[in-house]
Amino acid sequence: MLETIGNPTFARRAVRIDLEALKQAHPITDVVASYGIELRRQGRASVGRCPFHPDRGRPNLYLWPDTRSWWCFRCNVGGDVIRFVELAEGLGFREAVERLAGDRLGQVAPRPSAPPAPPPLPSVAVEDRDPEELAALQAATSVYHHRLLSDPLAMAYIERRGLDRATVETCRIGYAAGDELLPFLRWHRLPLGPALRIGLLTHAGREFMASRIVVPEVHDGHPVWLVGRLLESAPRQGDLVEQTPPRYLALRGSRPLLGWEQARGSATVVLVEGVFDLLTLRRWGLPAVALVGTHTRPAAIEQLRTFQRVYLVLDQDDAGREATLRLADTLGAIAVPVALPDGIKDVAELAPRADGQALFAATLLEAVRISRPGAACAAESLSASEPASRYQDRFGSCWLPPNDEESHEDSASGCPTTQSRNTKAS
Repeated sequence: MLETIGNPTFARRAVRIDLEALKQAHPITDVVASYGIELRRQGRASVGRCPFHPDRGRPNLYLWPDTRSWWCFRCNVGGDVIRFVELAEGLGFREAVERLAGDRLGQVAPRPSAPPAPPPLPSVAVEDRDPEELAALQAATSVYHHRLLSDPLAMAYIERRGLDRATVETCRIGYAAGDELLPFLRWHRLPLGPALRIGLLTHAGREFMASRIVVPEVHDGHPVWLVGRLLESAPRQGDLVEQTPPRYLALRGSRPLLGWEQARGSATVVLVEGVFDLLTLRRWGLPAVALVGTHTRPAAIEQLRTFQRVYLVLDQDDAGREATLRLADTLGAIAVPVALPDGIKDVAELAPRADGQALFAATLLEAVRISRPGAACAAESLSASEPASRYQDRFGSCWLPPNDEESHEDSASGCPTTQSRNTKAS
């Protein structure tokens, strides 16, 4: 972060503050305790009474030292140590950083008699979830996410799949150990009915996602749907093939177009099948959505039509090729089928490879050459080994479909670009 000092109309001095070093130097538990909040250990977390609402029953404030984060399950707010100081003392971001950097923490600001209103929940009409179901999904996502970050075996699997911690935190990926959600819901006196209705728990009290890496679909900051991938897909010794659990499980209800909210502002998008395909592209900084299978619902088709260009990068097997042909026919001119390199089944297989990102960039550039010869100059001016941000920029210019009324010759490259992009969002 840059903190500027002096007259804003003239040249100003800037003081650099390493935010990560600042957070590391001020453990979340130490900072919260300095405000007079009594904490006690509960598993990997520390628990105390939230200062932002009248917390007279069971403590609702949870701190996770491993991730340097906190969350109040009554206020439905949380964040890092800087966010806590902001809320505790009624400060802005910069002032909170200054307090931490100068070790000048004050007192918790007086709170109103009534608890603050929680953040607005997604529209029930759109998400088809009632507030209690959304609360259960929020609890499950938080429990699973913090378990993953502190579970060496689960994190080792994530790393083998080519994903990093930043992607885990950004996408709120989790791991369901299978023995934490039910006690957590009971401890916070959250009703079990909603968790049963949406499929988080079975009627026998077992966790539906047990032993799985869990990926949430998040709308407006709230998880509305979960899909889980079995951590170890191989059957145990003595198990019959028929008893082997499915590799993927998803909650009840219609499958959303995974990643829609994050990609909807882009002019172009990459469409993939699998969850890990999507996570790989998110790590590389590319706009992407996933079908979670090959079936495409009418609602998903309408969402895809809001983009100006859809790159179809489905699995390189019979089902994936058939789905690609159907989608290319349905979407028409905005669809660009993309063939992955020989021997590569899906995008996720590229993630662990050192040259995976470069190979994918080259694959997309080749698809551009084939689908739009006029864009060859753009492809030639961009090396496949360059950062994702460079070829993502091309998504917004030379990789858009041509439009005779709006296109012109770029003076630098001679490549047709579009002057106007009316990106639509439903």
